[in-house]
This record gives sequence, C-alpha cells and structure tokens, in this order.
Amino acid sequence: MGGNSRTKNSVINMITGFGGQLLSVILQFVVRTVFINTLGKEYLGINGLFSNILSMLSLADLGIGSAIAYRLYKPLVERDEKRVRVLLKFYKTAYKIIGVLIFFLGIGLIPFLPILIKDYDSLQKLGINAVLLFLLFLMQSVSSYLFLAYRSTVVTADQKKYILDLVNYVVKIVTSLLQIILLVIFRNFLVYTLVAVFTAIGDSLLKGIIAKIMYPQFFVLEKDRLSREEVIEMFQDCGALFLYKVNDVVVKACDTLILSMFIGMVTVGLYSNYLLLYRTFVDLIKRLFSAMKASMGNLFATETIEKKYAFFRIVNLMTALLFGTAGVGIAVCSNEVIETWIGVDYVLEQPVPILIGIEMFFAGILVNLGQVRGVSGIFRQAWYRPLLSIIVNIIVSVVFVQLWGISGVIFGTIATYVLTNFLIEPALIYKYAFNYFKPLLDYYKDNCLYFLICIVVAVADFVICSNIFIGYGWFSVAVHVLITGCSIPAVFTLLFWRRDEFKYLVKFVKGLRKRVQKKISK
Repeated sequence: MGGNSRTKNSVINMITGFGGQLLSVILQFVVRTVFINTLGKEYLGINGLFSNILSMLSLADLGIGSAIAYRLYKPLVERDEKRVRVLLKFYKTAYKIIGVLIFFLGIGLIPFLPILIKDYDSLQKLGINAVLLFLLFLMQSVSSYLFLAYRSTVVTADQKKYILDLVNYVVKIVTSLLQIILLVIFRNFLVYTLVAVFTAIGDSLLKGIIAKIMYPQFFVLEKDRLSREEVIEMFQDCGALFLYKVNDVVVKACDTLILSMFIGMVTVGLYSNYLLLYRTFVDLIKRLFSAMKASMGNLFATETIEKKYAFFRIVNLMTALLFGTAGVGIAVCSNEVIETWIGVDYVLEQPVPILIGIEMFFAGILVNLGQVRGVSGIFRQAWYRPLLSIIVNIIVSVVFVQLWGISGVIFGTIATYVLTNFLIEPALIYKYAFNYFKPLLDYYKDNCLYFLICIVVAVADFVICSNIFIGYGWFSVAVHVLITGCSIPAVFTLLFWRRDEFKYLVKFVKGLRKRVQKKISK
C-alpha cells in the first residue's frame, strides 16, 4: 500500500477510467437506440423517473461512505491494519442498516406514485405496471448496500480504483449486450429491468470478492470497535455530509421529478436523451477526477499548504477547460446530435440546450470544490450551505417551470449553483483547507473569466456551425463536434500559456501520453 507514486496511480486510474467509460458510453447509446425503437417515449420517461426517485432514496447513505473514505487515507499510508479493520467493521454494519432502511423507504413511496407521475392512469392503459417496475428498481438500489459493496472502499482509498473500474466496465458490457438482445427478442421493459437488477447484484458481489482477495488482512475477525467518541464524531460529520448529499441528489433528480409532476412523462423522456448526453460528458470527465481523488487525499494528508493550493489551482483550470468544452458542445451541437441520432421528434427547442451547457460548466466547477472538501474533511463547518441550496432549487424550479416549462427547471438548477454553491463553497475551502493562504477573490476572478470565455466561444461556434457543413448527417455532426471540441482548448492555450498551472497541465499531458505509449508498446 502506498508504494507507487501518487502520479503513477492517478495516471493508471485515468487511463482505465476514461478508456472503459468511452466503451460503456458507446454501448449506452446503442442500448438507448434499441430501447426507443422497441418500447417508445413512455417507457423512456418512466425509466428516467424511477432511476431518479431511487437516487433520492440513496440519501439514506447518510454520508457514511465519504466519512469512512476520508478516515482511511491516513491509516493506509501508515500501514495501520488494525485501524482499517475497525473502520471497515463499522462500515459493514452501517451499510446493512442502510440497505434495510432504503428498502422500507421505497415501499413507503409506492402509494404516492400516482402523485409523482402525472400520466399514471395512461401508463396503466398501456399495460405498464408501475408498482412492479418500481420494486425492481428498488431491488437494484438496495443490492449495493447488502452485497459486500462496503469492501470496495478500501480499494479506492488505496489508489487502486482502476481495478474496480475494470470490473464495472465488464459488468456494463455484459448488461448492455443482454439488454440489447432481450429487447430485440421480447420487446419487454420488465425483462430489460430484470437484467439491470441481477447484474447490479453481481457487480457488488464481484467487487467485494476482489477487495477481499487484494486485502485479506482487512477482512479477518476484528474484536475492537470504534470508540463512543469516534462514533459520535463520525455521525456529526455524517449529519453534514447527509445535507451535502441531499443537495446533490435534489439538484440532479428533482428536475425530472418536477417535470413529471407538472408537464408529463413524454417530456421527461425527451429530456432524458439530453441528460444522457450531459451525463456522458460529466461521467467521462469525472472519471479523471475520481482517478485523482485517493492521490489527492494522500497529498492533503501529507503535504504543505503551498503544495495543496498549487494543486488546487491546477485542477481548477483543468476543470474549467474540460467542463467548459463539454458545455459549449452541448449548447451548440446537442440538437443536431439528437435529430441525426433518433429524429426531429425528439428535439427540444432552444434555449434548453444552451441552459444545459451553462449548467454543465457550473456543475463541473463544483466537482473540484467537492473533492477538495471531501479529502480535507470539511464536513460540519457549513451545514447550512447545502440546506440553502435545496430550498433555492425547489422554490426557483417550481415557480419557473410554470412560467417557462422545461427551461424554468434548468434555470432553477443554474440559479442554485451560482447563488449558493459557487459563492459559499470556495470560501469554506479557502478558510479550512488553505487557511486563506491566498486571497479568495482570486478564485472568483479566475472562474468568472473562464465562464466569460466559454460564453464568447460558444456564440462564435454557434455562428460557425450554423453556416458550414449543414445537412450532411453524421458528417456534419462530426465536423461541428470537432470545432466545439477544439475551440475552448485553443483559446485557453492562447490566453493562459504563461501561467504556471497551465504549464504543469501541458507537462502532465505529455507525461500521460508517454505512459500510455509505453503501456501500449508493452
């Protein structure tokens, strides 16, 4: 444990995470295409709605996973096996309780399904058993808590997440292929959902077995347990983390729920296609950040404030560049992609794609902030921030969905990110992680500049893509995606090439390329 350098582990995690995610993304689009052609918009909407409802139920995690992961970094570095076993023993017990809690919370939601689904009666006329489908989605959610999933935390904390990623991609490939075959043969959503349930259980079991094989010393009988004081401290952290998690889930899942309640399942189905594009980019980029998280935790546990801050600025620039590029791509190209992929009937008019692109930029900025907060152990210092975000998101979204429809819901999410997360979260980081090592105003100036650049570039890209290579199907899409994919990196290079953090990024990319070439040659 800890024998490899942080950089080497981050690079390996990035390569496996990014490469495998690309493959799973391709399969996702193939599955979605087959799904639409065999089942239709109504099933697409109910699939998205139930997935989001159950992501809300996962709030019962209470943040214990993050609290445990934060406490594992130091004992893994110090090779304190007993401490790791005690933490995992607590985690195992907590996850069993959480799994049972989620199950009963899910059962309690069943009577409210007619309220949550505006088109509930029409689903029954189509022969869709909403209760049965919800129970299957519930089983899928609960499985991660009851089937050894807690074990995989130690693999991630020890900077070996790439192993879990490989398992995850194999399971995704198997799941996608089975779903495609069975959809074509049976055209049945129940069969489609059953495949997801059983492969989710298999994924949890497989990761748990691998963790035990890799770290047998951590999964032997341990008599000691966390002290009463540590348990109290843990739950104090979990209380704050719970609010953060509520905030994350409400912001992400509430859009679909509000659309279902106020507009209908067909709109949810159309919006879910844009969410697939959105989440594809977000998941790909998050793989890079997730690959660095354990290494970041190691760095923040052992290094000086100067090195922590320098690393933070580097990652912040990388965040703006990557999520800015993705946001511009969504704003400019998503309608063209949807129309070419599945037809004009599935396209949502502007400004929906533009708003999704703006949302992506601010959501990306918060990825870096949340990761630094997690590895720094900043859990209780501002419990009010996520609570404020929840209130703003629900109020603004419910008010504006009735004025602007789907655009109003997305506007509510953007308002939440800007008014609460973006303003408050950096202040917490600078105070508790960096002791105000540098002025907080520098952070706001940098990110406002990055956002302004993205807006200007998006306008230019929109004008260009609206006037060249129009009407050539996927060739036009490829050209326009290439234009939007290159514009932000080109402008950032032109404007920031003298900055130390940009020079480090260039150096890192060159090193990453050499490592990839070396592994390929081997």
